[in-house]
Amino acid sequence: MKRTQIIGAVLAVAVLVGMFFVPESIGLSRQGINTLGVLIAIIIALVTEPLPIGITCMLGVALCVIFGAVENISQALSGYTNHIIFFVLISFGISEAIAKVPLSQRLLLLLIRIFGTKINRILLALMICAAIMSSIMSNVATTAVLISVVISFLKVYDDAPSRQTTGRAFMIGLPIASMLGGMITPAGSPLNLLGMDFLVQAGTPISFVQWMFIGTPIAIISILFSWYVIVKVFKPIELKEGKLEAYITSMNIPKHFDFQEKSVAAIVAVMLILWILSSWFRTLNVTVVGTIGFSLFFLPGIQVLNWKEYTQKVSWASFFLMGTMMSLGNALSANGVSDWLIQIIFPESMNMPLFLIVLFISIIVFLLLLPIPIGPALISMLGSPFIVLAGTWGLHPALLLLPLVICAASCFLLPLDTVPLLTYVTGYYKMADMPKVSIPIQLILALLVALWIPTALSLLGII
Repeated sequence: MKRTQIIGAVLAVAVLVGMFFVPESIGLSRQGINTLGVLIAIIIALVTEPLPIGITCMLGVALCVIFGAVENISQALSGYTNHIIFFVLISFGISEAIAKVPLSQRLLLLLIRIFGTKINRILLALMICAAIMSSIMSNVATTAVLISVVISFLKVYDDAPSRQTTGRAFMIGLPIASMLGGMITPAGSPLNLLGMDFLVQAGTPISFVQWMFIGTPIAIISILFSWYVIVKVFKPIELKEGKLEAYITSMNIPKHFDFQEKSVAAIVAVMLILWILSSWFRTLNVTVVGTIGFSLFFLPGIQVLNWKEYTQKVSWASFFLMGTMMSLGNALSANGVSDWLIQIIFPESMNMPLFLIVLFISIIVFLLLLPIPIGPALISMLGSPFIVLAGTWGLHPALLLLPLVICAASCFLLPLDTVPLLTYVTGYYKMADMPKVSIPIQLILALLVALWIPTALSLLGII
């Protein structure tokens, strides 16, 4: 084991032991204290990885039962019965189908031709490509698909220093764009669906098109600002003449679409149309449409995917992370931890303009991502209490839930979330590099959320 793994294992065990010495006088029941202790221990283990992420999450289910965080194993597995978990599995199939044909490469090449051949413009093209792909598929899958494209592209640099410098900008820009692009549609991230479920719980559902109206402007401006900050801070090295043309030639993109590529493009296009129509036809649930479209990739004649290939491409770590964190979120809410946290952080009344209230919520969510750097855990933990808090403050629940989801899904302050971790392990940048650009990006994102969400909800007639 590495030193960090040993330290993580020791700290996780210390938390599980130490929670029994925490008195109930802090305002939590014994069950609530143990639930919080299990969460902290799991987060430590996820960050330091003494065990694989998926195993840690599976172990977390057992710990919830052992330490009395839940009454029985059924409650410990409550997160795994949510339709969002099913969508997580489907999204990896959709992304693998897109990856098997040259669609993503065609899109990137088209954007390069539109934005130009300067290295800064190529980075912008990559980030826009990642955002577009991430709007209809998992940001984890989007990043995984495009990493290979970036690594292949970086080979155009003959010298290692230029490759490393440019790679740092590209490997930081890719996950940030993927996560920001995920807010464009509800299908862009399972966290969006989790937030929509809480809005339904609050009696104020938001449709697919309404979500796009809210999320798209924030995503576009955030991505452009992110690109500007990244190229200013890390300054990619310009390509030598002829290098880009050689790279494009090496991509070997067929001139014409073959049958499989046409099939994938058609299925994805129909899914997107049906997702948009779900704003008016409620039976066209995002997960239902995704399941049908995903199944078509296996049809004889099309057969873009086969079962063995699909199961190998699924990120089971993401599956178990989502399921366990939603289970823990349910336990935290049921055991009073979420309400306790709300009472500590938020005042009983809030007499400020909507802009300042939403800005306050956004900044608090970003700050909470420091001790709880897992988006699903934070949303699951705060979703229901935010509904109650909105009622206490006399506000529409969407004014609190939408900032919670958008900010929690933008978990890239440090490369600890699954998405930035994918590029961090390539070795092109260090842990301390990320905050140099992520802090200003998150501040601008908080301002955009505060400015646009109240305005958008008003224009939509929701508030």
